[in-house]
Amino acid sequence: MTFFRYVAIQVLAYGIDMGGFLLGLHSGLLGPLAANVVAKLAAGIFAFTVHRAFTFRTTDPADKMHQAVRYFILLGLNIPLSSGVLAVALRWITMPAFAKFTADVICLALTYWVSKSFVFVRKRRPIADHAGSGGTGA
Repeated sequence: MTFFRYVAIQVLAYGIDMGGFLLGLHSGLLGPLAANVVAKLAAGIFAFTVHRAFTFRTTDPADKMHQAVRYFILLGLNIPLSSGVLAVALRWITMPAFAKFTADVICLALTYWVSKSFVFVRKRRPIADHAGSGGTGA
């Protein structure tokens, strides 16, 4: 079920990503790689917020900063990876939007696995924190 929620949110985030890419590209202000970076940042901010609350349902405020740091490190790795794949794709695919789509599909599976395994994991807390009494349970 988590994967389906992830995909649903990624579709929305991808609308922001591709929409921002096309807007930057067709405005004449940005080339394909710069438009990709700007669009991915905007989509990343949206995706972190919604994935945290809806997809992975990790609303504990104590985890938020750790998750944000891990997520934006992942985004910081994903942007050059996807931009590199995009640069390669642009050598064979003349339509920038299709080249971007191809690059993003290639990066999707890796991003899901890393998000699930390293970003939206709950910190382990001592049992005493969960018991409410702070005692040993005896």
